[in-house]
Amino acid sequence: MTPAFGRVTLRPLEEFSDTDWRRLQSHFRDPEIAYLNGTPPNRMPLWLLRRLLRTDSRRPDRATFGIFDERDDFIGTTELYDVRGAEGTLGIIIGERTHWSAGYGPEAMHALLGYAFDTLGLRLVRLETFGDNLRAQRAFKKVGFQETDRRVDANGRIEVRMELGATRWRDRRDGRVTMVGQATSVPS
Repeated sequence: MTPAFGRVTLRPLEEFSDTDWRRLQSHFRDPEIAYLNGTPPNRMPLWLLRRLLRTDSRRPDRATFGIFDERDDFIGTTELYDVRGAEGTLGIIIGERTHWSAGYGPEAMHALLGYAFDTLGLRLVRLETFGDNLRAQRAFKKVGFQETDRRVDANGRIEVRMELGATRWRDRRDGRVTMVGQATSVPS
């Protein structure tokens, strides 16, 4: 099964072309993306980055995918990590600036959440972002994530923690809940 939603398809790292790997490396080296992700820009050579990510993706507590748009171009990565029991953590990077603020992030998250909830049987997915990453927070809320906590990290940045349960996600996907969380009438 290949997770997909709207204009995006998720593919495992094993299906990446050399061009996809070079794009991924450029995303990880981008200073703005690194800042939004809370990491320094990655300077590892491509062969080592490829080896590390492939090895990491084989872990039983992780599912890593590339995000491909409607033209089958690689635009970013998304993953579930720290999968334990019925819970996991979501991570996402839309690395192609041409795809920022165009709805690709929420579509990729819907594809990944379908995999998490319907295929893996998870009941809860969490994530963390930074308080100054307003674009990401809007995308997460659009999919149904709700803020659960804010804390100041060791570097003085505000960490925003959010989560989404399977039932809430399915209700929103199926149109049983409005954007503000009120039930709507559903034909029987």
